[in-house]
Amino acid sequence: MTMSNDAPYADLHTHTTCSDGAMSPEQLVEMAMQRGLRVLAITDHDTMEAYIRLSKGGYNGPVQLIPGVELSCFEHGRDVHVLGYGLDASNPLLREFFDGYRIERFERAEQMVQKIRSLGFQIAMSEVEEQAQGAPIGRPHIAAVMVSRGFASSIQNAFDRWLEAGAPGYVAKNERAVSSTVQLIRQAGGIAVIAHPGRSFTEPRRFLGLVSSGIDGIEVYHPSHWPTTREFYRVIAKQHALVMTGGSDYHGTRHYDETNFGRIGASHEMVEALLARIELRRASQTKPSTSPESS
Repeated sequence: MTMSNDAPYADLHTHTTCSDGAMSPEQLVEMAMQRGLRVLAITDHDTMEAYIRLSKGGYNGPVQLIPGVELSCFEHGRDVHVLGYGLDASNPLLREFFDGYRIERFERAEQMVQKIRSLGFQIAMSEVEEQAQGAPIGRPHIAAVMVSRGFASSIQNAFDRWLEAGAPGYVAKNERAVSSTVQLIRQAGGIAVIAHPGRSFTEPRRFLGLVSSGIDGIEVYHPSHWPTTREFYRVIAKQHALVMTGGSDYHGTRHYDETNFGRIGASHEMVEALLARIELRRASQTKPSTSPESS
């Protein structure tokens, strides 16, 4: 499932300990450098803490960082993830969203823990909080506790048996429309890219309804995308003048993560198109508006 025979120029979809990844932001950047990547976007779930942390630490290494985030949507009974790139992490609306969604994530996790306890698995919310280490709480943190307690053989096993949609311990997210998330990303000066659409849309043509929501791009290259899936979304991107991105979706908690990091990603041309779209968005927001009185 590589994008070509050559190593990718960039990985535009990765996670750290600031959400549900295994590596710190500093460790991930170091590994990106070792793997020969020139550009990295850390796209933690519903937080930009990794980017803020690296910026405050004065990072100026050889790997170019693109500010990113992965935001969760839930509409029509379907999970859809939206990647935001080039956002202003200090944007008040974005920070308000992060704060609110952190509470929402915590409450959902509490409900799932209660469900799992009712099934006879005695885990505590305090264990899940300890596992998260201050990051926004998600299902992987619950899964990790189940593994540590011997109730599941792996993170994936915990998801498959207890935490995936339809499983006994699952609790659905609150409704959040893709269009409102796209608007939030735009207000924060970024561009919106639909993450791994092949996972959200088993019938790819249903994806077409999202094009009118104002998205800027599609994650064409992802470990879950087969060649035919990539080709379908590559054609859609070209037809609708959308940018294409790619990434390993690295978490460091799954057996295939190490293989995919540095192997699945985006080309130099894709990164240039992405950065150009970000600059266009910023320019459109800073351009002074003209009123009838001033014209």
